[in-house]
Amino acid sequence: MRRALETIERVYSNTKYFYFTIISSIIFFLIFYKLTLVNVANSDLKIFIMMQGANYSFFTFLSFWIIAILFSVYISIAIYRFNLIKSSGKKKGFLANFFGFTGFSAGVFGAGCPTCGSIVFALFGAPLALMYFPFGGAELRVLSMIILLISIYILSRSSIKCDVKRDEIHK
Repeated sequence: MRRALETIERVYSNTKYFYFTIISSIIFFLIFYKLTLVNVANSDLKIFIMMQGANYSFFTFLSFWIIAILFSVYISIAIYRFNLIKSSGKKKGFLANFFGFTGFSAGVFGAGCPTCGSIVFALFGAPLALMYFPFGGAELRVLSMIILLISIYILSRSSIKCDVKRDEIHK
C-alpha cells in the first residue's frame, strides 16, 4: 500500500497531472449532474431534492464528486504510466484498465433519478431500473467507488514496476 501511495505522490509531483485531475473531475461531475437531472421536471435541483429527500440528494452528489475525483486520479496515473512505457511498445495493465472503466461505468449507471428514470438505463429499455434497487442506485455508486479504488491501487502498483524497469534501462 505504501508503494502505491508513493507512486501517486510521484505522479502529482508534476503539476500537469494535478491540474488535469482537477479539470477532469469537474467535467465528470457535471456529466453525472446532468445525467441525474435530465429527466427531472425542468432539470431542477430543487425538484430532485423534494422528490428524493435531502439526505439521498446529498449522498448522491457527494458520491458523484468522489467518483469523479477517483476516476480523474485513475486517468492521471494511467497517463503517467503510459508515458513511462510508451517506448517499450508493450501493452500492459489490462486488469487495471478493466477495473477503471468498469468502476466509471457503474457510476454512470448509478446516475439518474430513481423516480423519473435514468437516461443510461433507458438506452437498454429499462428507464426506471434504479427504482428496483433497494437503495435507489446508491449501491451502484458505492460499488463504483470500491472498483475505482481497486483499479487505482492496481495501476499504481504496476507503475512502480515500470519505474524500476525504466531506471534499470537508463543506467
